[in-house]
Amino acid sequence: MDSVQEQEAKKQKIEQEAPQVEETEIAQEQEANEEPTTVEYDEEDIKLGNQLIAAVIANDLETCKELAKQDVDLCFSGDDLGRTPLHHAAEHGHMEIIEWLLSEKHPYNLTDKNEVTAGELALKNNHTKVYERLVDEGVRTELLIRALKKAFGDDDDDEASKIANEAYLNQKLHYDDNKLMDENDDAVMMGWEGPLMVEHAKVMCPKEGLNVINVGFGLGLIDTELQKYKPKNHYIIEAHPDVYAHMLELGWDKKPSVKILFGRWQDMVPKLDILFDGVFFDTYGEFYDDLRAFHDCVPNMLNENGIYTWFNGLGATNQFFQDIYCNISEIDLREFGLSTEYIDMPISTWAEQGVWDGVRQKYWVLDTYKLPICKFLEQ
Repeated sequence: MDSVQEQEAKKQKIEQEAPQVEETEIAQEQEANEEPTTVEYDEEDIKLGNQLIAAVIANDLETCKELAKQDVDLCFSGDDLGRTPLHHAAEHGHMEIIEWLLSEKHPYNLTDKNEVTAGELALKNNHTKVYERLVDEGVRTELLIRALKKAFGDDDDDEASKIANEAYLNQKLHYDDNKLMDENDDAVMMGWEGPLMVEHAKVMCPKEGLNVINVGFGLGLIDTELQKYKPKNHYIIEAHPDVYAHMLELGWDKKPSVKILFGRWQDMVPKLDILFDGVFFDTYGEFYDDLRAFHDCVPNMLNENGIYTWFNGLGATNQFFQDIYCNISEIDLREFGLSTEYIDMPISTWAEQGVWDGVRQKYWVLDTYKLPICKFLEQ
C-alpha cells in the first residue's frame, strides 16, 4: 500500500480540492457507500451485461470501452452470484480493467449476493497489488466524502451519532453469562475479548506504577488487567448508569488508585488535570467520527513517552473494510501528531461454540486482531 506520508499527501489534496467540487459530487461519491439496490434487467441489458463480464474475464479492455459506449451497466450484476465487473476483474487480477472501472465511477465496495466484495476476491486469489489498489480506493473515497461533507456543512452524521449515543445511554443494559447486552440483544462487550485486553494492558503498562486511563468499563476486562500492574493512578470513565451501578456493586470505587468519572468522555476529558502513561478507549453506541474526536484529544492526555491504544473493532465483520478503516485511522492519528503501529494478533475465542448464543448479531468474524499502538511522532 502507499506509505502513510503518501496517503497523508492525498488526504491534504482531497481536502484542498473539496470546496471546488460541485455539491452533486457528494451524491456521486456516496453511491459507493450505499447498499446496492435490486436492478431489473431487460433482455438487451442482460445481453450487454454478459458481454461486458466476458470481456472483463478475458482482460479485453477495448471491448469493455466499446460496450460502455452502448450504455452497458458498468455495475451489471445479473449472474447467479450477483457479481459486478469489478468483482470479476479483481478475482482474475486484471489491474488495467480495475483502473478503468474505478475511473468510470464503479463503486469500490459493492457486495455480491453473499456479501463478498471485489477486494475480498482479490485477497482470496492472492492478487496483492489489486487488493492494495482497492483498499487505497476505499481510503480515497471515504476521505473525499468526509471532505465534501465538511466543505458543504453536512452534519447529518454528527446528528445521527448524537441520537445513537443518547439512545444507548437511555436504554436498560443487563449482564448475562460474561456478556453485557443491550435491550435489542446486541452485545456491548463479551468475554471472548479477554485475551485482547491482556495484550492491550501489556502495551499500556511496560512497568508498574504508571498513570493509566480507560474510557468505557463494559465487563471490566481491561481494568482488571491494568490493576495487575499496580498503577499509581487508574482513571475510568463510564457514561452508562447501569454499568456505573455495576461497577459500584463490584467495589471498583474502593480499589487502590482507582478513580471513577461517571459521565460522557466528551464532558469528562476536558476536566482532567493529569497526564497519562497509558490511554485506552473502547466505547459503545458511537460512530467512527467519535473515535476520531477522541484521537484528537489524546495528545493533551498523554505523557511524552506514553502509549495510546484502543479496541480496534473497525470493519470487524469484513477484512477489506477493516484494512480501509485502519488506514484511515492511521492517517487521522498522524494528523493529530501520533504514529500508529498495528500488531497482528491471532484470535479464536470469538469462534468458540456457544459464544454468540443469545446475541442478535455478531460484531466480529476475523481471525486476526490488529492491535493499535500509538505514540507521539518523533520530532
